[in-house]
Amino acid sequence: MSYIQRDAESKLRNYLDNNRALFILGARQVGKTSLLKRLAEIVGKDISVILDLENPEHLHGLGRDLNSALKYLEQQSPAIPGRVWIFIDEIQYVDDLSPTVKYIVDHHSDRYKLVMTGSSSLLIKKSFSESLVGRKDIVELYPLSFSEYCRFQGEEKMATMLTGVSPDQYHGLGIPESKLRRFVGDYIVYGAYPQVTLTSNREVRIEQLRDVVSSYILKDIKQLFKIEKIDQFNQLIRYLSVNIGKELNIRAVSKLVSLHWDTVQKHVQALREAYVIAQIKPFHSNLNTEIRKMSKVYFVDTGVRNAIINNFNPIELHADRGELYENFVYQQLFYQKTLLSEIRFWKTRNGQEIDFVVNDEGILTAYEVKFGAGNKNHFDAFGTAYPDADCRFVRF
Repeated sequence: MSYIQRDAESKLRNYLDNNRALFILGARQVGKTSLLKRLAEIVGKDISVILDLENPEHLHGLGRDLNSALKYLEQQSPAIPGRVWIFIDEIQYVDDLSPTVKYIVDHHSDRYKLVMTGSSSLLIKKSFSESLVGRKDIVELYPLSFSEYCRFQGEEKMATMLTGVSPDQYHGLGIPESKLRRFVGDYIVYGAYPQVTLTSNREVRIEQLRDVVSSYILKDIKQLFKIEKIDQFNQLIRYLSVNIGKELNIRAVSKLVSLHWDTVQKHVQALREAYVIAQIKPFHSNLNTEIRKMSKVYFVDTGVRNAIINNFNPIELHADRGELYENFVYQQLFYQKTLLSEIRFWKTRNGQEIDFVVNDEGILTAYEVKFGAGNKNHFDAFGTAYPDADCRFVRF
C-alpha cells in the first residue's frame, strides 16, 4: 500500500538536519512507524538505520550501558564517512535511554542524528526533560484530522477544501450535504486511526478498534504507568467514556470507582499523557460568576471511545450524539490550534455555557455546537462579557 502523506510530515522535515534529538510521540497504531519509515526514505536509505525496540535484538543492543549502546549503533551503521540518521521506534521499551541520547547529542551529533518514537509524553517529561533541555524537538502525532481522513478515503479534493477550515464553515464549501454528513458520521463512529480508516469492512474495523483498546489501553498503559487496581481502572475508563463533554468531578468519581481521589487524578493524567483523553479547562478573566475548578473530558479518538462502550451504531442512533459531535468539533479545533492558542469552555454559575472558546493571544472565538435543530444559545451573555469575541454556530 502506497504511503499517504500526513500533515505532520512537513513539520518533521524542518527538524531533520539540526543537531537535536527528535521525538515523535503518540498512541500506538496512530502511524508513527509509517512516518518514521517515510522520514528514512526522505533522508536516504543508504544513510539511515531503523531500530525497532519491540525486536529483542535491537532492545538488547541499545538497552545496555552507554559504551555498549554506542558500539551497537556503530555496528548497525553503514561504513561510510559522514552523518547517519538513526530511527528508533518505541523507545518506551528501554528503561532509561536518556544518558545515551544526551551523550550522542553532546558529543556525536556530527555522526548520528537521532529520531525516536514513543507512546507516552509523560515518559519524555520524566526521563528526558532535564537531561535534554535545549537538545530535543518534540512532534506529537494524533489520529487523522478530518481533512487527513478524507485524503485517506481517496477524497483529495475534499481534503484540500477542508484543510485549515474550522467546523462551522464546512457546510459552505460546496461539498454535497449528504456526503459531508456521511463522512463526518463515519469519522465519529469509527474514529480516525489510519489503519481503521483504510479498512472498508465494518467487522474488521470494529476488531481493529477492540485490539487498540485491549492491547494498548488495557495492557500497555497499565504496564507503563504501573497501575495496580485493574478493575477500578477499567471502571474509570468506562465512566469517562460515557461522560464525554461533561465536567469531571474527581472526588465524586473516586467514590464511584472506589479509588482515592489522588489515584483517580493520576490515572486521568496517565490516560491524557498516553493520548487517550484530552481535558479542557474553563475560560475566565475576572468574572466572579464563572466556574473555574472542573475541567471537561473528551476522547482523542471517538472510535476508541465507542469500542470501550461497545456501541458502533450510526451517529443518529446514539443517545449521546450531541456529545459525540461536540467531541468531533473539539478534535478539529485542536488540530488547528497554534502553539500559543488555548481551547477552553465557558460556564457561569447560573448555567449559561459556551461549548468552546479559542483564545489565540487575546483574540477570542466562541463555538456553540448543535446536533440537529435548536437555536437556544448563550451568545448574548457571552457577548456581553466579551464584546470583541467572534461567536459561531457549528451544526451537524
